[in-house]
Amino acid sequence: MNGWSCSVTIACLFFVVPHAAAVQADQSPRLAADSTIVTAMPDSAAKNPTGAMLRSIFLPGWGQFYNGKWFKGIIIGGAEIGLVANAIVLNRWAQEAATEEEFLYYIDNRNLSFWLLGATILYSMVDAYVDAHLFGFDESPELTFFISDEPELFPRIKSSALMVRLSLQIK
Repeated sequence: MNGWSCSVTIACLFFVVPHAAAVQADQSPRLAADSTIVTAMPDSAAKNPTGAMLRSIFLPGWGQFYNGKWFKGIIIGGAEIGLVANAIVLNRWAQEAATEEEFLYYIDNRNLSFWLLGATILYSMVDAYVDAHLFGFDESPELTFFISDEPELFPRIKSSALMVRLSLQIK
């Protein structure tokens, strides 16, 4: 496999696999039977988006690990390390090239690896930042539909009131 196709393969795996395997443990707040919110994590567990982004810059996948997205962190870290290794190998091959055409081929593919590395780092930073902002966000597809005209639900309103709540549970 030449350097260009290796870089493209790594880049495709980097963008497709994390989004296809986004099934993770649900740590989101839940609505209890009495309509109170039950949180699965304390408020101190909130993530710092800037900290996640900076971690992602300094060490490949660290921002994703910080957010608890282990699989995504491994994929991103592997992609960044693989692209750096690919650029180093292509640079070595360019130095050993016999013809000018072969030299330019390896240099072009090395430069492509650097561009893909930059895009990977940028994606990693944005992904870590957004994941930290959405940490603890309720991702459940549960909605409720409830109709009631009971006055005790609205004690401050003297006239009759109608309350509507929609629920959808996907199983």
